[in-house]
Amino acid sequence: MHPLLGRTLVGGAAWVLAFAAACTQPAPAGESGPGAPTAVATAETTPASIATPAPRAAAVGPDFSGQAAYEHVKQLADVIGSRVAGSDEERKAADYIATQFRSYGYTAEQTPVDFEVADEAVAELEVSGAKRIPTNSLGFSASGSLSAPLVAVRGTGQPADFPASANGAVVLVQRGTLSFGDKVKNAANAGAKGIIVYNNEAGEFRGTLGTAGAIPTVGVSGDAGQELLTLAQQPGAQVRLKVETQSVQVKSRNVLAKASDTCSYIVGGHFDSVQAGPGANDNASGTAATMEAARVLWPLAKQANLCFMAFGAEELGLWGSRIHVRGLSAAERQALKAMVNLDMVGVGDRWRISGSEALVNQVGEVADSLGYKVSLAPSGRGAGGGSDHASFIQAGIPAVFFYRLEDPNYHLATDQAKFIDPTNLEPAGRMTVELIKRLAAAG
Repeated sequence: MHPLLGRTLVGGAAWVLAFAAACTQPAPAGESGPGAPTAVATAETTPASIATPAPRAAAVGPDFSGQAAYEHVKQLADVIGSRVAGSDEERKAADYIATQFRSYGYTAEQTPVDFEVADEAVAELEVSGAKRIPTNSLGFSASGSLSAPLVAVRGTGQPADFPASANGAVVLVQRGTLSFGDKVKNAANAGAKGIIVYNNEAGEFRGTLGTAGAIPTVGVSGDAGQELLTLAQQPGAQVRLKVETQSVQVKSRNVLAKASDTCSYIVGGHFDSVQAGPGANDNASGTAATMEAARVLWPLAKQANLCFMAFGAEELGLWGSRIHVRGLSAAERQALKAMVNLDMVGVGDRWRISGSEALVNQVGEVADSLGYKVSLAPSGRGAGGGSDHASFIQAGIPAVFFYRLEDPNYHLATDQAKFIDPTNLEPAGRMTVELIKRLAAAG
């Protein structure tokens, strides 16, 4: 729950869906939404309950330490907890991160990330007037109220995936491959009156269209999606879809650490989390690896114009990175040669490296030299997926995304520090440090 809203979910709209009596098979209840609201702080101070460790440089040595990074994960996830954009906890986390950056020698500033999102209440799907399934709405959905046939789309919402029967229907589309905004655009072009996106995993998800959508849009868990696929095969299946939105102001922040006046390279990751859990892997892990990389790279930082960032409000639509990139001057954009994004690097057994092709290939070479096995997935300009590197790629700035598969606790209350393996954090940091050294040496 967003602490400013006092309702379930973050960054979308209020939805109520109702299935008509033509469907006779009930769907299972979805996972419940986040819990009670939290107060928003009005001060910038670091509370006494948040321990601020002394500078670590002498204690842990010159190399990246997975254990040292893990201590940051515990501080962010276990001590501070869920860090929803605009919340007191997000503010405490920003203070902690800035203090750590300064202890390594950097100047660190917190810059405002203020934006407006759509408010939302609980969304429900009702089957045959019997059982309701909570839904997660997607930010920037269009408002509206309608009744229409339910049509399942084969695939993930590519233009060719939509059958002729999508015209005038509410379509059911799987999450994945395309951005939510592109799915909605393609559905609207096919004549759909509304869209339900179901998760490609068992649980629920949060998301945003990025910009205003053309048709009412909601999301459901993967389990509910499978049930709806079965229901959509029944003749005459109808859905009643209602989306009501209102705006709310959110005040988040970025933390930027600099060794000089210029940023030639940025290493970063988002430090906010969803309300449902303490966000140890998503993304205290990436934030912690960024902080430890900053410590290790300090001797090179001034010479190579290295900068390190913790982005706010990623979970609501990459707002921290989007606003940072939008605010860069022409000279600052020209000076920035590459961005490295660390997101969810503490859980899983496989590495996936995506983003700008040249950088992805360089990470492949770095991984080989260090003895790490990684999967390379270049995505090119304008693509790159739902994390902060995408904001840079879309602005024409090369960026690369370090990500570890798979996390069974994704966006759940169980995303806790005890499930993070410090030995997973180590390759993330070592590959990042080596990549930055090679980029800086190349000029």
